[in-house]
Amino acid sequence: MTAKLTLTCREFKPFRRNTLVGFAQIRIVELHLDVKDVAVHQKNASRWAALPARPMLDKTGTAIRDATTGKISYSNIFEFSDRGSRDAFSHAVVDALLRAFPDAFEGGEVAA
Repeated sequence: MTAKLTLTCREFKPFRRNTLVGFAQIRIVELHLDVKDVAVHQKNASRWAALPARPMLDKTGTAIRDATTGKISYSNIFEFSDRGSRDAFSHAVVDALLRAFPDAFEGGEVAA
């Protein structure tokens, strides 16, 4: 049996770049836990959320970039142990975001 947790969206900062729509602050009510900087994405009709990650740094503190794409490489801070849990969290975040900020996927500031 899987425990159901209540998620609410306390804050949303629009920031559009590629599939990124912005960053949400999510509260997991039963745990009294706020998760900041949850990345929210959209591509066509698909919407999803990803837990916060941090950039990978070299010995000098410079962000490591992928040799092929030039994009900064990120390391997970938290990980779900299975895809079902990750997908359930993602869907719950998108639902909470839309309840609190119904226009979150419409427009917003575009990153340069």
